[in-house]
Amino acid sequence: MMVLGIDPIQRLVVPRVPACMLVAFFLNGMVSVVGVAGGYVFNVILRDGTPGAYIASFTAPAQLPDLWIGLIKAPVFGLIAAIVASYKGMNANGGPKGVGDAVNESVVITFLLLFVANFVLSMIYLRVVPPKGG
Repeated sequence: MMVLGIDPIQRLVVPRVPACMLVAFFLNGMVSVVGVAGGYVFNVILRDGTPGAYIASFTAPAQLPDLWIGLIKAPVFGLIAAIVASYKGMNANGGPKGVGDAVNESVVITFLLLFVANFVLSMIYLRVVPPKGG
């Protein structure tokens, strides 16, 4: 690509980072909806509970800022994953084995960085928003 005068960062990395953040955001929304619907099906349909009891038990420990922090964390996690994967992908060498090694390194580094980012964002969130009932 560089021989053709095309900047690989602009052409390959820049579109992927916001796309990964957007996908993470929408995936988080879908997982949240499916989780609530699955809990409803289990508690109301399979366990013969009442819809009112499910909604009351669901909203008892939860609060709206819990949703917001999830919506903030998802794009941050997407950003981290995209940057690490792009960096490792752009710096892979050694043929197919090097690409495979870069993928493995990318997964491990991303996991560790997401663990740290989740910890930091959760600690900030718990400092700013007090737990419900406490």
